[in-house]
Amino acid sequence: MKCQIAVLCLSLLWSYVVSESCKTPLGVTSKCVSLYDCKELVSAFETRPLPSSVVSFLRQSQCGFEGYVPRVCCGPIPSTRPTTTVPPPRTTKAPVAPGVIDPVVPEDSYPAPQDKCGIDTNGDRIYGGQFTDLDEYPWMILMGYLTKEGKMSYQCGGVLVNNRYGLTAAHCVVGEIESAVGKLKSARLGEYDIQSEIDCIDKECADPYQEVPIMSTFPHPGFVDGKINREDDIAVVRFSQRVKYNYFVQPICLVDPNLRLTEGSDVYVAGWGKTLLGTRSPVKLKLGMPIFNKSKCFEKYKKVGAELTDKQICAGGAFAEDACRGDSGGPLMRRRPNGVWESVGVVSFGYGCGRDGWPGVYSSVAKYLPWIKETIRSSNV
Repeated sequence: MKCQIAVLCLSLLWSYVVSESCKTPLGVTSKCVSLYDCKELVSAFETRPLPSSVVSFLRQSQCGFEGYVPRVCCGPIPSTRPTTTVPPPRTTKAPVAPGVIDPVVPEDSYPAPQDKCGIDTNGDRIYGGQFTDLDEYPWMILMGYLTKEGKMSYQCGGVLVNNRYGLTAAHCVVGEIESAVGKLKSARLGEYDIQSEIDCIDKECADPYQEVPIMSTFPHPGFVDGKINREDDIAVVRFSQRVKYNYFVQPICLVDPNLRLTEGSDVYVAGWGKTLLGTRSPVKLKLGMPIFNKSKCFEKYKKVGAELTDKQICAGGAFAEDACRGDSGGPLMRRRPNGVWESVGVVSFGYGCGRDGWPGVYSSVAKYLPWIKETIRSSNV
């Protein structure tokens, strides 16, 4: 009997060892570990400019998850030939046709219909990981600011809610950002890699991005720039021109006002924010995280002088599970049981970046839904 138990234990141990081993994209036997424990791949991701071949290699290296953090088959990456010339970044381009204003279309007075929003254009996608697919989260917006030097700088995110309107954070349209960066001028949609003119992954290429001028901004009237708790940190933006829907540009649904997010519910953020080592990502990233206990979150932030309200959501709270500065104004998203995506929050602020034990704070879309709808309806004239 003892011999049988010993054999069973050895068998289970061997299964564990086998499950932890893996083959890198180069065919080298290695271990499947947390991305943040693999110095080779983390260092490769911090390379600037980031070659598309490295992005492809990192995607192929994923071998599972450790909580919400992707695991990778850790090993060296293939050497890449240095390029003699680097194409100019697209972040210096001015908005296209800034003087053109499209006529009013009645359907733009409302968020996109529930049967035409939040649609994932790739139904068999495997969710998770760190890198998005070219067409993943097609409602993502990059907000463009005109600097004192006359160049465009992209600092905040947002989401598309119909052909003419986007949703972002109030601190992305008024206040300190205007003096520190510049005036909000444009919205870019259908973007993936801000380094390249044409975005491609493994020979699949996206349509050109769309850059539309911002016609007007509507920060929530209760927002006060510099207030430590960032209350009412939400804004609606209206474009001068209607964006054209395609495979890479689609609107997201706004959350059902009756939804109650419970602790531990899965939510997601996406954007071009800071990576673990503090540099800005040139490619669109994603991150899954759980809803954090509201009472515990409120207690934590109260200790640092921020009195949160019931119009705010807390999510994340584990090491590296947070949205950082480059993602301000971007969405906190939820995937409904039917596969449709909805925006449940707007990235507002946090205590540090990806700090263990400190969740990020998001403005609750459900709490502001009446204001969002009325702002869109009354301004579409």
